[in-house]
Amino acid sequence: MIKSIINNLSNVSLSKKRGRFLSDKSYGYDTVFFIAKLILRNCDGNKFNKQKLRPKAISFIEDIFNLSPGTAGAVNYFVETLNLLDFGNILEKEGRNTYKIVRKDILEYICENPENAYIFIYLLTFYTYKNDGLLGLLNKYCQTKDISEKEKIIYNIFNIFQKKSISIGATGSNWSKQLVKYSLIIFGYVNNQYYLTRTLKIKPQKITIEDVSLNVKGTRTPDHLPKKNDYIQSFSIDYVLGQLEPYLFVKSKIDPAKTVITKSLASDLADLKLDIFNFNAVDGVGDIYDQKQFNEFENNIRRRNPSIQSAFRKNLLKHNNKFCSICKFTFEKFLIAGHIKPYTMCDNTYDAINHFNGLLLCPNHDKLFEGAKYMTIDSSSGKIILNDTAKCSKDFITLDGQHIDKRMVHCERKHYLRWHNEQFYKQNT
Repeated sequence: MIKSIINNLSNVSLSKKRGRFLSDKSYGYDTVFFIAKLILRNCDGNKFNKQKLRPKAISFIEDIFNLSPGTAGAVNYFVETLNLLDFGNILEKEGRNTYKIVRKDILEYICENPENAYIFIYLLTFYTYKNDGLLGLLNKYCQTKDISEKEKIIYNIFNIFQKKSISIGATGSNWSKQLVKYSLIIFGYVNNQYYLTRTLKIKPQKITIEDVSLNVKGTRTPDHLPKKNDYIQSFSIDYVLGQLEPYLFVKSKIDPAKTVITKSLASDLADLKLDIFNFNAVDGVGDIYDQKQFNEFENNIRRRNPSIQSAFRKNLLKHNNKFCSICKFTFEKFLIAGHIKPYTMCDNTYDAINHFNGLLLCPNHDKLFEGAKYMTIDSSSGKIILNDTAKCSKDFITLDGQHIDKRMVHCERKHYLRWHNEQFYKQNT
């Protein structure tokens, strides 16, 4: 697939009039990953209408990135990603709002995992620099150790950008410098380079995965809303380095055991949220999301909606091993699909139906875990923690200090477990 991507980038250039080259962090690899999935799930054959998709896209982006409703960034992330994919010859604008997918295979490759989205952006940037005669300067920049000399090279790159780019606008403005800054940060992450400010000054700190990710703290998200970005912490740099090795300027040591990647939890999360938002709903999940979380009965008695609970159990079984997360009990009919944050306390239908807000447990361990009274599972490590009462029981004492499978914790589930931990300590201190 790398070869196909490269062949498809033969005409990319700063002066290209189709789409738009990287301008700022709005073009983060994770933005491209999630929007690509959105497009594939909502296209009609190989076409889609931007204006019709826009309202759904905004809701999806606000939810994925935990943005406050109405945040301007949600629109920008959607529109700018379309511009980037147009620039990279994956989409082609046919009319004012109509887009055609011309390279569905590359779009599908991007959707496999966030790492592939980063690889695509890196290659897009590499070949833009190559086609505009900038690779020599870029190599010199990466090899130069002295900071003042590196900054001189950056300004040489910027001067060429100003002459060639149709996206610069007012020359010399800080915004115009963003094209250089973000492209060098994209290169710099895997080439072990220093961070750049928006004025193109070097900060003597190495670029991290957070610097090339959009879905991180401080990007338009209110402080009280937690980021659901486990894919950033588990980003496989060895896989990326292995794929990009011929296109790197600074070679890094790669762990061969880590160069194989499996399907990302971010992909499962995006698929689930797209189901819930009723974009080509699978198994009726989208339809269920539109239903009320509770059914009303006589005398104002509320009961949980059985169709939502049924979908919750179905997805919990689908996305996890079919045994108790603690003791490996396997009799499926007796396995309980338990909510971590109880159904009655879920703020919305998403929390009620989300399989990450659940664990499959045998009857004994479900009772122990229920209500966070006797047991909790640490949201960071997966360690089982019992209260003093449970520790005194010969049936449960051996559980204390054991760990569940870390994969059950290193995902969106940790946010619900964090809530469970807080409740446990409130009741047991």
